[in-house]
Amino acid sequence: MSSDWNASPSAKDFLTLLIRAKRYKSTHKMSSRQRSSWIGSLSVYLQRTIVRTIRVIVRFLNYIQHRFHQNSMLGSARNIHQHYDLGNEMFQIFLDPSMTYSCALFEPFPEKITKTDFKMLEEAQMRKYDAMLDMLELKPTDHVLEIGCGWGACSIRAVQKFGCKWTGITISAEQLKVAQEKVRKHALEDKIEYKLLDYRLEKGVYDKLLAIEMIEAVGHEYLPLFFEIMRDRIVPGGIACIQAITCPDAYYDHYRRSSDFIKKYIFPGGHLPSEGAISEALPPELTIETVSHIGKHYAVTLDLWHSAWMERQKKILDLGYTQQFHRKWQFYFALCSALFEHSHIDTVQMRIARA
Repeated sequence: MSSDWNASPSAKDFLTLLIRAKRYKSTHKMSSRQRSSWIGSLSVYLQRTIVRTIRVIVRFLNYIQHRFHQNSMLGSARNIHQHYDLGNEMFQIFLDPSMTYSCALFEPFPEKITKTDFKMLEEAQMRKYDAMLDMLELKPTDHVLEIGCGWGACSIRAVQKFGCKWTGITISAEQLKVAQEKVRKHALEDKIEYKLLDYRLEKGVYDKLLAIEMIEAVGHEYLPLFFEIMRDRIVPGGIACIQAITCPDAYYDHYRRSSDFIKKYIFPGGHLPSEGAISEALPPELTIETVSHIGKHYAVTLDLWHSAWMERQKKILDLGYTQQFHRKWQFYFALCSALFEHSHIDTVQMRIARA
């Protein structure tokens, strides 16, 4: 972020190398006897011990900082504000015209991104929405609750296609402003309502429920409460669908007790659940019926965002953002793309039935 180093041909290539090295190391661990034969000296052993100790201390300090971003109602509002209220003009620089900030679904699947293609990206985002809406089996008589409605693209798509009624809630004032403007532009005020409201305060009962990449802002401690609220917000026999970025089950216990670059610099309070953690958090009335894995599509989505971010660097700086801010987000896009591309993390679409 401070321009102390650059990677060639790209930061993503460098990060990919690190991910591969980490995976290789985890699958080719030497025995302690083998290690001792080449460590060979007390000085090297002490150096390694010091380095490990420093790493533990740094991780602990980062974790303590992350714990200060707990997702209580007050904490969630603060955390969301720090990311999603950075300015709508900034998000418009790299998002497609629909202002969709989640994994798209590509068909055909592109092999490599060499330049920004907002038309392809918008089509892929609409394809993602259509897949989620099909999972909900929408009817004109349905009333849908969307938790984390973003800038309103999914709700408008759904109401225009199915004629249903839609209520979207968000705790981002910036997103709410744009979403309400879109509804007025499309003359859908009688079908779509948006509210600046924490999901824990919503009291209505709905036929269907949708949450696209909102669960990452819930936090491990609040997962059971989130799904209890999901159960209470939909009628018996209703359907809920979520799209979630997930951490592997094997790594989850370590992940939830630690911090990282994304938690520290990009998404304060952010937390990726694992599929196992989601299953364990469900009350008896909710059952996961289908799961689709689309993580590879997120790598492409991020590559397109990254491409736009780099092509429009001058515009970002002209808006008043610093060079350090630009490099931070450049690293964010590159890191996440590499993690998805090599299945270090995943994205799932889940259909959940209410008994």
